[in-house]
Amino acid sequence: MAKKFFTCLSLLIVFTLAIFGTAAAKSKAEITDIQVYDFNDETLRIEISLDGNLNDSEISTRTFGSLLTISMQNTTPGKIKKISGAEIDAEKFIERIVAKETRPNFTKVRFSFVAPINEDAYTISVQPANRAEKKSARLIIDISKKAFPLNSQIQIETKTEVKTNPETKSNDKKNNPPKKEETFTAADKVIVIDAGHGGSDAGAVGPNGVKEKDVSLAVALKTEKILKKQGMKVVMTRRTDIDVASPNASNSAELQARLDKAPPQADIFISIHCNAFTNPNSHGMETYYNGANNGGQRLAQLLNEELAKHGKLFNRGVKAANFYVIKRANCPASLIELGFITNPAEEELLADDRYQNILAGAIANAVNRFFMN
Repeated sequence: MAKKFFTCLSLLIVFTLAIFGTAAAKSKAEITDIQVYDFNDETLRIEISLDGNLNDSEISTRTFGSLLTISMQNTTPGKIKKISGAEIDAEKFIERIVAKETRPNFTKVRFSFVAPINEDAYTISVQPANRAEKKSARLIIDISKKAFPLNSQIQIETKTEVKTNPETKSNDKKNNPPKKEETFTAADKVIVIDAGHGGSDAGAVGPNGVKEKDVSLAVALKTEKILKKQGMKVVMTRRTDIDVASPNASNSAELQARLDKAPPQADIFISIHCNAFTNPNSHGMETYYNGANNGGQRLAQLLNEELAKHGKLFNRGVKAANFYVIKRANCPASLIELGFITNPAEEELLADDRYQNILAGAIANAVNRFFMN
């Protein structure tokens, strides 16, 4: 009798565990669709549809510049391959949407917008499944269109010299003398851009595998493109993933090889890096100068101001240091740390093409300000 009782009890326990195990297995919410559409004249709506329910406590958001990241616990990205709901031209507002499972049952959906946004620009809510309306559970993000001046890009604050005929508008000049503006001739300027690390030296590596050497090169190349478009001459210490000296060279030999790339007439030397630390919560950007380098402190200050303004990371300030390249450069020099690649959020940001463009524009702004004053 007792044996039969325990047999039945065992079967009951197994059956119960099977039920609850199945329920637990199905408790994960899977993303099934992402739709973007005009909700009304003032609001852009994004709906993330889920095959399963999600609680408010399982959702967190983070904004950096033009990026909005939605982190969802107990969620998988499903088989999302494209943005659906093409009632609007999504490219007017959104450049890219990426859904990625960064660790088991933890998904991040990242929206790259055409302009920087802040936390006041959007609201987020969770709607449970509605069988009557044949709608699954949804995460709804409403974004004010006022956050998107459609032609808002980083404006390069440059005023290059313009030659005009002295006889034109002579009367206007006499009656309304123009305000004196500080100008410079872009074609006369030589800028050296040093993409930190490279080749056998990866530099710091983020928790998700993003390498400092790749970020520094990407931002350097984008900065070169902007400055060349303005008419300046740009010298790159490296344009590809290589050791500038050689793979087996000493650290000082490698750094000296970068300085040797600078021509005698170079006006500015900028070395681009990403920061790193054992604490993954360390965050922010900073710029460096060397006291023995004439003009370096002012350059570092301008770079710091522009990166803080446009990159929108925590500003760790302008600091003096004895880094090889800024100490021995024969022109005003600064080394910049774009952010902490060892911080998961900043690593994700630094690897984003849109954010890299913002950083490059900020660096170019600082270069122009350096010559205008």
